[in-house]
Order: sequence, then structure tokens, then C-alpha cells
Amino acid sequence: MNRQFMRSKQVFVVLLMLLVPLSGCIETDESDDDNSVAPSTLEKIPDLTAPNQHGENVTLSDMEGTMLVVLLNMGEWCGYCIQATENATSLIQEMEDIDNRYNVSFVEVLGSNETWNAANQTYAMNWSLQYNTTHSILHSQVAYDYATENIDEGFPTYWIVDPEGVLRVVSPAVNSITAKDVQEQYDLFLSEQ
Repeated sequence: MNRQFMRSKQVFVVLLMLLVPLSGCIETDESDDDNSVAPSTLEKIPDLTAPNQHGENVTLSDMEGTMLVVLLNMGEWCGYCIQATENATSLIQEMEDIDNRYNVSFVEVLGSNETWNAANQTYAMNWSLQYNTTHSILHSQVAYDYATENIDEGFPTYWIVDPEGVLRVVSPAVNSITAKDVQEQYDLFLSEQ
């Protein structure tokens, strides 16, 4: 009986270890989920203007006309968020190489720093340097609010947005989109025109 219990415990631990990497970092904010204003697919994404790691204001609606990937992310308390940032540069390169019919924009909305507070410019710049990024990393209280108000399932979350600013895919998990996913969404966009 004791041996059977130990075997069951081992199986449970293995299953838990397999499932945790798929879940991402779950937001534990005290806010009620009913207050979420996360856009649904086939809706225009909410606009955002926030400073990037270089102190320049970036506006999401200025990227209309491109296939936009938005990474809603958090700071170093979220190990999966680090992985998403580490892999962003190679994902961007793959997206640019796969299809020359469209331009690709990639923006990371970095909501928090290592202590759950809104990321500031110093933190965003250090994040960019540490993970050798080539894309804009938006930060500030506005970015924190945008990230936490526009997410339903956890961090990191990717959005694929079409050239008209319409949300095509919401993918909440680390490294859960590919260049092929963006290309498929562009083809769907074209077929609907």
C-alpha cells in the first residue's frame, strides 16, 4: 500500500512538471477578472502609446499596414516571460525571412519589473540589453495597465494583429507562435479582402 502511494505521488509530480511549462506565468493581481477589457479575436486592438527602452514614444496604431506581433510580458519574476524575450529576436528574423509580401512589426509591452511594479525606462533598457533584443520594449504605468487589462490567461501572451489593426490570434504561452502562424494569418486577411 505504501509503495503504491509513493508510485502515485511520483506520477503526480511528473505530470505536474510536464504541465507547468505549458501554463506560463499567471497574473495574481487582486483585480476582478470581470474588469478585463481584453479584445476578442476579429476586434481592433486597443491603441497604446508608451515610451520604449530608448525613451521614444511608440504608438501601436502607427503600425497598421504591417503584420504586428505584440508580446504582452512581465519582468524577471516570470521565468516564461524571460524565455519569450530571449527568443523574440530569432522569431522576428524568421517572420521577416518567411514572406516578402508584408512587413512585420514586433512590440513587447513589458508590464512590470522584478517586483511587480511598473517597468521604468532603466529597467526596460537593461531588459533589452540583457536579452539582446532588437524590438521596441514599451514600459511605464500605461504599459503596465495595458498589459494587465488586456490579458485573460497569463503571461507571456502573443497577439497576431493584421494590417488593419484587427486581432487575429491570442496565444497565451511561452514561444507559442511561429513565423508560419503570422503568414497563415496574413493569407486569411488577404482572402477576406
